Amino acid sequence: MGPRGAVRIAGQLGGPSRGNLFLLVHGLGGDAQRPYMSAAAVAILDHGHACLRMSMRGAGRSGPDFYHAGLASDLHQVLADPSLASYSRIFVIGFSLGGHVAIHLALRAQRDPRLAGIVAICSPLDLARNVELLDAPAGWIYRRHVLAGLSKIHEDVHGHAPRFGTIREWDAATIVPRFGFESVEHYWASQAAGPRLREAAVPILFVATPADPMVPAETLRPHLRRAGAGVDVRWVRRGGHVGFPANTDLGLPGELGLLAQVLTWCEAL
Repeated sequence: MGPRGAVRIAGQLGGPSRGNLFLLVHGLGGDAQRPYMSAAAVAILDHGHACLRMSMRGAGRSGPDFYHAGLASDLHQVLADPSLASYSRIFVIGFSLGGHVAIHLALRAQRDPRLAGIVAICSPLDLARNVELLDAPAGWIYRRHVLAGLSKIHEDVHGHAPRFGTIREWDAATIVPRFGFESVEHYWASQAAGPRLREAAVPILFVATPADPMVPAETLRPHLRRAGAGVDVRWVRRGGHVGFPANTDLGLPGELGLLAQVLTWCEAL
């Protein structure tokens, strides 16, 4: 079981003290210092907006604990901090699993009224199917990368880092007991955002690529087809998992490049 009570969340805030605030949320096994987080922060600051890079509980310099795919309450609490009260509009950009958590923020009955838009980049929607594919033999190189980061979190919490061979083993050993899920199947089914996309009360930009090796397109398409008008889906022909060419075009006006196009979408809301 993980710790209870207050949870310390770390992050890095930069830019103006008012106007638009962009909250960045990393992927599974990552933290606020990952290169894609740093690159996004630079683009946001260059556009004149404030940026808060967040490390989920247990990640980076946050306190020892675990986070899961639907833990949007942590994002909600961070945005409610008095130090961020001067910002008039808030956008959340989540990468990989961070985008899945961000979508849950748009599904909350109680949410910050300043929340103007959610961007999910290469994010899973079907947790059970995604874990199944990632745990298959073909996914070993990506699985190993993710589990290395998760093992570091486990070591920070419990003082030792067991060898997890699959994402399923990680979820069973950490997430299920920590948060009281009945099983890994219960966790995946209850927290999967895909079936609930139509319930989102905040505009969502969903960016995906058919070539993503960690979030296969087959796990996304059934849910995105039923997502409704509130979800703007942009498929990028070239790219990998949270990595895209410098001239990426989402079909939006303005400068090319993933973050430039994302910011164009957000600024137009």
